[in-house]
Amino acid sequence: MMRRRVMPRSCSRAIVLVIVFLTVLAGCQRQPRAREREAAEAALKARAQAAEAARRAREPLPEEPPVELLRVANSGLPCKVDDVFAAKCRRCHTLPTRHGAPLVFLTWDDTRQDRMGQPLFAIIGRAVRTNFMPYRIEANPPVLQLTDEEKRIILDWVDAGAPREECDPNAPNGKKAAQAPPKSNIGSARSAPQPSSRPQR
Repeated sequence: MMRRRVMPRSCSRAIVLVIVFLTVLAGCQRQPRAREREAAEAALKARAQAAEAARRAREPLPEEPPVELLRVANSGLPCKVDDVFAAKCRRCHTLPTRHGAPLVFLTWDDTRQDRMGQPLFAIIGRAVRTNFMPYRIEANPPVLQLTDEEKRIILDWVDAGAPREECDPNAPNGKKAAQAPPKSNIGSARSAPQPSSRPQR
C-alpha cells in the first residue's frame, strides 16, 4: 500500500498566509478603484450642476409682477422716508411680502413694533448703515441699491428717534400738507357797501 504524504504544518501555514495576503491585496486594490469611481461621479455631478447654472445665467429671469401695495394713506411716516421705502424697500417689505422678507413697514406703527427687544426702526437703521439692505438677490427687474441721499434720509429719521409726521403724498415736492388759514369776513364786511337808512325822496 502507498502511504499518503502528509503536508508539513509549516507548508499549510504558508499557504494560509499567502491566501490571506492575496485577499488583503485584492481588497486594497478595490478600495482605490471605489474611491476613483466616487471621485469621477462627483466630478460628473459638479460639471452637470455648473452647466445648469450657466444655462440659467444665460436665460433671463421671469419678470416679477408689479407690486400692488407700495404706500398707504395716512401712514404717519415723513414723506421723504415714505418715498424711499416705496421706491427701494417695499418691493419686498409689503403685504404680502416677497422674496422671504420677514418684516413689513407700511406705516409708522409698523416701524414701532418690537423685534428682539428693540423697535423695528432701529433694525432698519442698522441694516441701512451696514449696507445689508436692500438685500442683493437675483430678480427681474434688478434690485436697486440705496443712493447716498436716500441713506441719509432714512438714517437722519432713525437717529432722531423715528418721529411721526403727517404729510400729504400728493403735495408738491413731498412737503407736508399746509392748511390754508380760514377766510375772514371782517374785511369783506367793511368793504361792502352799506345800505342807506335814509328814506328815498
